[in-house]
Amino acid sequence: MAVAALGYWVYSRPQAAPARTHTLSSLAAKDVTRIRLERPASAPNAPSSVAVVIERADDAWRITEPYSARADAFQVGRLLAILDTRSATRYPATGLSRYGLDAPQASLTLNDERVSYGAVNTMTREQYVMAGDAVYAVPLAQRLALPRDANALISRALLAPGEVPARFELPGFTATSADGLWVIEPSPADVSPDQRNAWSDAWRNATAVQAVHYQGPATTPDVTIATKDGRSIALAILQREPELVLLRMDEGIAYHFFADTGRRLLAPPGLPSERVNK
Repeated sequence: MAVAALGYWVYSRPQAAPARTHTLSSLAAKDVTRIRLERPASAPNAPSSVAVVIERADDAWRITEPYSARADAFQVGRLLAILDTRSATRYPATGLSRYGLDAPQASLTLNDERVSYGAVNTMTREQYVMAGDAVYAVPLAQRLALPRDANALISRALLAPGEVPARFELPGFTATSADGLWVIEPSPADVSPDQRNAWSDAWRNATAVQAVHYQGPATTPDVTIATKDGRSIALAILQREPELVLLRMDEGIAYHFFADTGRRLLAPPGLPSERVNK
């Protein structure tokens, strides 16, 4: 009986109201089509800020400033996460120097809504941000989501999702898809269909450890990939060791791969990668 009474008391007693939290914006991530990230310029005589602009078209994100490149969807998602962030504190946007917001360290503009990043509260490990007419304290992870530059936002996938290879022309051999099978010329001995498919899949799914905007001298293609929809992708081999660097010439992006990955890509199916000419 006492247990039942205690249970009734726990059930019927007034419940504490949940702590109120605040959203920074009513904008939904799915509705964002343009992102602009600005940081103060650090180089002498540089412009007042260095901007990175990302735009969405046909459900794909592209960097449009300071150069054009495919953007990494995961990194873009980290930027958009600020819209889902909630803060337990909300202050009027006055006395901004207290929050390090009189000269923001970075700003993020989503469509037309701007979020400015100020100082870090070292006691609570929170970041002060200003959105609209208010200042909020948000988890420090939101600051860490800001990329250091445009290169950090480049997609590291060598091929875009719709770029399905139909033919490869590499130094010393070609590979052509015919009736669902890969034909290698000159034909290597004792190479199974599974080995041929695994090799072509390695190209199709090739993901670099780093992708950077190329600003070096002009070069000529070493590898050509023809896709099933009739496009041609030219690649230049900028370096083989200690890592493979492939320049995708239509994008002006250099993709860096571990050396062993590079040797597998450049070797004909079934040929031990250590035998690839350096």
